Amino acid sequence: MGALVDGAPAGADIRMSMYLMWSQWLADKLVAAEQRGVSVQLIGDSDSVSTGYSSLRGALGTDTGADSWVLTCPQDSACLSADPTPDDANATVNHNKYLLVSETTGGTDTLAHDVVLQTSANLTADDLQVAWNDALVVVGNSALYQAYADYFEDQRAAGSGEKPQVADYPVATQAGAAKLYLFPRATADPVLDILNTVDNPVGTNAVCHGNSSGYGTTDGRTVIRLAMHQITRPAVARKLWELDNAGCYVDIVYHYLDEMFSGEVAAQLTAPTAYGGITLHRSDEATDGTYTHSKYLLVEGTYLGRADQKLVWTGSHTYTRSALQGNDEALLKYDDATIHDAYRLNFWHQRAAADTVA
Repeated sequence: MGALVDGAPAGADIRMSMYLMWSQWLADKLVAAEQRGVSVQLIGDSDSVSTGYSSLRGALGTDTGADSWVLTCPQDSACLSADPTPDDANATVNHNKYLLVSETTGGTDTLAHDVVLQTSANLTADDLQVAWNDALVVVGNSALYQAYADYFEDQRAAGSGEKPQVADYPVATQAGAAKLYLFPRATADPVLDILNTVDNPVGTNAVCHGNSSGYGTTDGRTVIRLAMHQITRPAVARKLWELDNAGCYVDIVYHYLDEMFSGEVAAQLTAPTAYGGITLHRSDEATDGTYTHSKYLLVEGTYLGRADQKLVWTGSHTYTRSALQGNDEALLKYDDATIHDAYRLNFWHQRAAADTVA
């Protein structure tokens, strides 16, 4: 992230939407970029108050009509998303974690355009030092960059009070190998839709079957890998169980399974299936020294009625009700075998750490 900011030349644009912007290190880089002629615009949240965030606000100002500025979402509220349950104690937030840079060298000798960085990490010391996180950088995909930029503008307009907040933002943009899903959603659940698409059979094969050698399990069954900070949506848990029961191999590294709620998700994910049950690995700082803060889903096998697929979904979106209905969130799909395999290696590392007692 720092290299992308440092590599932005005068005249470039930097836009960031970030939950818990607590990094003085990055704040200094953003201020330096603005001082050399880069337009720097940051949307934070009411929990981002810190020395780093304050120095940005002091250097860039808060006038969203200027070239550079800092905007804080309303207290205990997202910017774009309207609180679906305003009378309860659960506040909504701008939970996004993305950076847009119109042009940058990014630490190389070549100027790249339309750069999108989507990460699972907050800009905190804990996320840097203890938590497992990931970042996906997409370069030169103008349609994806514009989709994020349009979303950023809608966040700005609602966060500054120019437009009302919304309960439903059913925006999904296909952009080549990438697809961007945005939130909040009042009705449909994109994660459930994605998992239902894994359910599409390939030809005359049973669900989750029919992949070639080198894809999925040794007998050609689809593998679903999930590294997820928190899962509290019962419908998602039910679908993961159904896929495992149908023959998919479902492997999950998690931090929380609705311990603060009814326990319905944990009961569903630990229930036996025809194939032995979902494999679960608790990633928790108290037991293995680290915890997963990732929010990615990997599908290796069948998807959309086709075999031999390797797909990644990552972003800020946890599988919780608040992430679905109350927060500003982004979920990025990428269809690329090389990227999938890099994430798969990260998953194996997280799983090994979760299975090790510190």
